[in-house]
Amino acid sequence: MSADQACVRCRRQKRKCDKILPCCTLCKRLNKHCDYFLPVEAPRLLPIPDWADLTPSNLRHTLEVQVSSNVGDRLQVQAAAAFYFRTVHTWFLIISEPSYNIRLSNIRVQTASAPSDLSLLTLCMTLVCKGPVGGELPLSTRSMYASLKSFVALLEAMGTNSLEMLQSRLLLTVFEIGHAMYPSAYISAAANMRAAVSLGINATSEDLTKAFQDSRKAEEARQTWRGITITNRSDLAPKYVSLENGQAPNTHSDQQIAAESEDWAKVEVDSFTRLAHASRLLDRVLVHIHTNQSNPLFDSVEAVQILKSLTSLLVTFQSGDSDPPHPLSDSALALCRSAMLETLEVGSHMNIPDNECCIRTSINILKSLVHELARGAEVSPPVEMMTLSVFLPHCIYKAAMVCLGDSRVSGCVDPEPSIRPLKDLLGYLGMRWVAAKRYLEKVDAT
Repeated sequence: MSADQACVRCRRQKRKCDKILPCCTLCKRLNKHCDYFLPVEAPRLLPIPDWADLTPSNLRHTLEVQVSSNVGDRLQVQAAAAFYFRTVHTWFLIISEPSYNIRLSNIRVQTASAPSDLSLLTLCMTLVCKGPVGGELPLSTRSMYASLKSFVALLEAMGTNSLEMLQSRLLLTVFEIGHAMYPSAYISAAANMRAAVSLGINATSEDLTKAFQDSRKAEEARQTWRGITITNRSDLAPKYVSLENGQAPNTHSDQQIAAESEDWAKVEVDSFTRLAHASRLLDRVLVHIHTNQSNPLFDSVEAVQILKSLTSLLVTFQSGDSDPPHPLSDSALALCRSAMLETLEVGSHMNIPDNECCIRTSINILKSLVHELARGAEVSPPVEMMTLSVFLPHCIYKAAMVCLGDSRVSGCVDPEPSIRPLKDLLGYLGMRWVAAKRYLEKVDAT
């Protein structure tokens, strides 16, 4: 006999249950009590903070206790920070490792309490390094996330708005994007932008140096601002929701969607700067798509210029003496491919009179890019799983969907062999980010 639904323990831990009565196989193997009926729990009041208790010293002490219980002692904090800088920091360079370590050292030397914003940052660095278990976030990770969101609100209510707090908020947003936590992700992204403007880190480089005095701190603020604009533009799902609803995606200024005049193949840029440019181009692509959908007579010149800018930026990945990056190790490459796929897919379905050649070119480039992604997906990932960025899953998902659509149009009976490498790669990425698992579910449901 089998039950109609999973047992209580499997449901709570988000595991697959075989529903065998009276005890499922997993609970039996783990020698755990197995029950298929949730106990009726009486509603209870959650604790509400008393304003009289919300003092700087109380919050500082509470956050220190949270660091101790969630991360550990000073040596464990150092180890957790080192892990963060070895993984997440490789693709999201918003925190200066030397500056962070100096602040930790100062606390150690002075035997003083850690500032609230530094403790919050330490906790958020630890959180964003946590991954799913069995395809879902554990309850302990979700609880930690909820408590950190609460601490942000409490510090904000007390008027705190520092660079460390802004970096904490940004890491929480990355965590939400990576694990498909919507609408939290795009609400957080918008709040981060306002907090950054309030702090003044959207200023010019000269003004930042004046505001922060220390040139290293000013550079860190500049990198943090880049991270905020990247997540605001690259938070993909909210933009697609806007497009599907017939609404224009949010843009922050006309400058952000202005035509790219630089030839990026001739400009030496670091990986994070390249990610910022790719993010800007993706924003421009989504605005173009919306305009194109709302106005069928929209001039194709804009699309051609976007493709030229994308191609120029993609060339920078093959330029220089170093080997080109692996598809799983560069966020900017992933964003460029997402933008290219979106643009070409729309272009391949356009009904443009006397421009059949342009449409055919779009289709050919689109097929070539999908083939390139599929071929890359067959390569064994050479990078550590924890270094995989949140920007990777979308281009893989988009390539799979384009491949499925092309198979249907061409009358292919079984598209599975062609998209299997892409699905396998999404499954691999799903072990780091829940968003990849969600994308895989969409592909399977199509």
